[in-house]
Amino acid sequence: MRLKAILAFGGCLAALLGFNVQAAPTHALTVYGEAPRYPQQFQHFQYTNPDAPKGGSLRRSAIEIGQFDHILPYIDKGIGVSEIDGWLYSPLAVRSLDEPYTVYGLVARRMERADDGLWLRFYLDPKARFADGKPIRAEDVRFTYDLLLRDGSLKYRTQFADVADVVVESPTQVRFDFKTNQNRTLALDLASLPVLPEHWWRNR
Repeated sequence: MRLKAILAFGGCLAALLGFNVQAAPTHALTVYGEAPRYPQQFQHFQYTNPDAPKGGSLRRSAIEIGQFDHILPYIDKGIGVSEIDGWLYSPLAVRSLDEPYTVYGLVARRMERADDGLWLRFYLDPKARFADGKPIRAEDVRFTYDLLLRDGSLKYRTQFADVADVVVESPTQVRFDFKTNQNRTLALDLASLPVLPEHWWRNR
């Protein structure tokens, strides 16, 4: 009887421990699940100046950006302007420049990765807006993903080959299902995608 009781207790303890390590929403994603450098609700990266002047104009020389025949660098045909998309559209999460590959939620307020690595969920910030003031929604995330894979550069089809499905769970919640959990950077690469406004790009 004592042995059965010990085994039963051990089973309950294992179940409780297993429950405690289930996936939970987080403000940052790292490649191997290590702790990020910055805590929740941090105000700015240490290498940035929150008091820097805002406003003005940005001018880039042809020597810096090279020749181009269209603006956004999402397709292989022709030459787009490098890095300009970062000034136009915000990604789900932004990469930190002072630590190994780590991203922090931007459009996505929280991110949740399955313990088995087979899905990734984004919780969008309800306050997130496009430049025209319209809210950023989960449908925009799925639209962006579908558009880039269908009409975008070959690199997207290669980079995201292990994505099985994109599921809109609510207006502010979207989940990516994976075919395998062997690609450790897939979650971070998806989080780095810009979010394009479906209402603007749908019929263009």
